[in-house]
Amino acid sequence: MPQEPIIEVRPHDQVLLIEIKRRSLDDASARELADNVLTEAAAKPRIPVVLDMTQLGFAPSAAIGSLVRLSRSFKLDGRRLILVGLHPRVLGAIKVTRLDAVLEIHDTLDQFSRANSA
Repeated sequence: MPQEPIIEVRPHDQVLLIEIKRRSLDDASARELADNVLTEAAAKPRIPVVLDMTQLGFAPSAAIGSLVRLSRSFKLDGRRLILVGLHPRVLGAIKVTRLDAVLEIHDTLDQFSRANSA
């Protein structure tokens, strides 16, 4: 049985909206996620990248590390990586490692949009 794609790009006018389609990530799928996000981002330069993590309930340290590397890579290009819809367990892991100071996190895409239109 073929495995579901790890991401799905959703239409949006102002951001590259990427939905993570997995409930959990392991080391291999974390690398695949990063590769897929970079590929999609290269096709749509200069706009913020939003990862909708609503379906993701578990992210090990390797996956969180991938998010930090993606964020730093985008910052070097003058872009932003925004995480939305984090499960409390994933958000807790990010906060306990104090990576919430490095990663841009919003509850929802609407909250991000409102914060950036002000």
